[in-house]
Amino acid sequence: MANPDIIIVDDDPMVGELSRDLLTDAGYTVTLVQDSMQAIPVIKAEMPRLIVTDIMMPGITGMDICKAVKSDAALKHIKIIVVSGKSYEVEKQRAFQFGADFFLQKPYNVDTFSSTVKSILDGSVANPAPPPAAPVAPAIIHEDETPQMSDLAPGQIRVTVWGSRGLPALMPNSASRYGRQTSCLSVETKDHLFVFDAGTGIVELGKEIAAKKRYYKDIWVVLTHFHLDHILGLGSFAPIYDPNFSIHLIGSNDPEKTLKEVAQSTFYSSFSLTKQAPKAKIDIYEILEDNYELFPGVKLSAMYANHPTSTMIYVLDLLGKRITYSPDSEIWGDATAFQDYDEKLGGFVRGSDIFIHDAAYNDKDYETFKKQGHSGLSIVVDFAAEKAQARDLVLWHANTDYADEQLDQMLADAKARAQAKGYQLECHLPQERQTFLLQGHP
Repeated sequence: MANPDIIIVDDDPMVGELSRDLLTDAGYTVTLVQDSMQAIPVIKAEMPRLIVTDIMMPGITGMDICKAVKSDAALKHIKIIVVSGKSYEVEKQRAFQFGADFFLQKPYNVDTFSSTVKSILDGSVANPAPPPAAPVAPAIIHEDETPQMSDLAPGQIRVTVWGSRGLPALMPNSASRYGRQTSCLSVETKDHLFVFDAGTGIVELGKEIAAKKRYYKDIWVVLTHFHLDHILGLGSFAPIYDPNFSIHLIGSNDPEKTLKEVAQSTFYSSFSLTKQAPKAKIDIYEILEDNYELFPGVKLSAMYANHPTSTMIYVLDLLGKRITYSPDSEIWGDATAFQDYDEKLGGFVRGSDIFIHDAAYNDKDYETFKKQGHSGLSIVVDFAAEKAQARDLVLWHANTDYADEQLDQMLADAKARAQAKGYQLECHLPQERQTFLLQGHP
C-alpha cells in the first residue's frame, strides 16, 4: 500500500472523520489517527506529505507533535497544518515557532478546506510570518513630531542607575529609599545611548524614552549574563515595540542558552511577560572576551567575571572617559586563592572614572557567603582604590534582605574605610534614578 498523502490527528471523531472525508473526496489518500499517543509512530511508519493536527488532545498535544516532527531530521520535511479552536494570537505564534506551515481556526470553512490543504501541499502558500502583534500604544515618535534632542552638551556623559538590586526569593512588602528594581544602568552622550543589563529597572527607562524626555534612534543593550534579575525587564522595554528604533543587543553565549535563544524566549515565547512581537529592528551580537569598537571613538571591552554561568564585565571607553560595569563578580582579595583573577581584573579596569562593582554583602555576612559569586564591602573598596585606581566607586547588588538602615551603614563603612586608608575615592550606594555626570572630550 502506498504511503498516504495526509495523516490527520484529531481525537474528536466528528471533526476528524469530516476532515478525512473532505480530503478523500478531493482525491487524497488519508489516514486518521484519533489517539495522539500513536501519532508519531504512525507518522514515522507511513511518512505522509502533510499532517493535519488538532492542538488540544489527551496524551500529547498538537504542539508536541509539531515540535517532534520538525526537530527530527527524517521528518522535518513533512508539512503541518494546525487546526484548533484555540485561536489566541499567542497560540498561533507558538504553532509557527514549533514549525507549523499553516494555522487554521476551528470551525473551518468546509467549502474551502480542501483547497487550503492543496495550496499548502503545492507550495502555493508561503510559510506565514508570525501573526501580527496585538494593538499597542501609538509609536513613540510620530512622523509629524520632532524628537526632543538630548539635553547633554558635547562631551558630557550621563550615567543613570535604574535598578541595582538583586531578585529576592520572596518579594518584599516594604519600600526602600534605595529602590527594589533589578539591574539596569544607562550611559548617555549627546548622540548615543548604552544600556547595561535589562533587569526590571529598564522598564522605567523605556517609559522615560516613550515620554520623549530622551530620544535616541539607536540603543545599545548590553547584557552581562542571563540570570533572571538581569533580563527580566527586556520584554517590557518600550522602544522594542516602536519601529522608529534600532536595538543592538549584545551579550555572551552560555552553554545552556545562546543570546539568540534568550531573545527568542523573551519576545516570542508564550511564557514570556510580553505578548507582542517586536517592531523595532533588532540586531544580535554574540561576543567573546575581547575588545570591540562599536563605532569610531567608542570601545566596549569584555572580560569573563568570577561568577556562576558565563558572565561578563564590561569597560566602556568613550569621550576620554572609562566606565566599568561589573555587577556580578567576586573579588577574593586573597594573596593565594584566585590571585590571577584579581590581578587580571585590576589590569582590565585600571583607570576607571566610574567603577561599578558587586558589593552584595557587608564584611560580617561575606564571611558566611564567600565563594558563592558575590563580593564583600571592604575588599571592593580596597580593590577600587588600589587596583582599579578609580575616582568613583558605585556599590552594586546589595543584599535584598538588607533594610535601609543596613544599607546606610554599608555606605558609611565604605566611606570611613576610604578615608582611613587615605584613598582618593568617592563611594556611592545608589538610589534609583541617581545620576553621575562626567565631562569628557567633545
